[in-house]
Amino acid sequence: MYSCKDPEPPKATIKVLNRFDKNRPVASAVVTVFANAPMGKVDPTIDGDIVKTAVTDGSGRVDFTFEAVSILSVKAELAVSPGDTLFGVGVLRLQEDEVYEETVYLSEHKSQL
Repeated sequence: MYSCKDPEPPKATIKVLNRFDKNRPVASAVVTVFANAPMGKVDPTIDGDIVKTAVTDGSGRVDFTFEAVSILSVKAELAVSPGDTLFGVGVLRLQEDEVYEETVYLSEHKSQL
């Protein structure tokens, strides 16, 4: 007897580390996953269509489950002072029955005017 098993939806685990602080995990960073980035590039100043947003836990981690196989952009941001935000970017390559792991390093400052 044979049985058909539906594939598990794609999942991603994103870990956010602070490059300015010995690559320590970053709690409370805002992680945004988006599609349709301009010309396929990850630009922290221009978002595509937001797919999901979450905040990292105490270990700098956030988990997502998606509906379809896809390639998505990810951006992590942490406000360090009024008008100053650390950010980092990455890419998720999602497949059924897999958990994609991505590490995003906060390594640049973005001033907010």
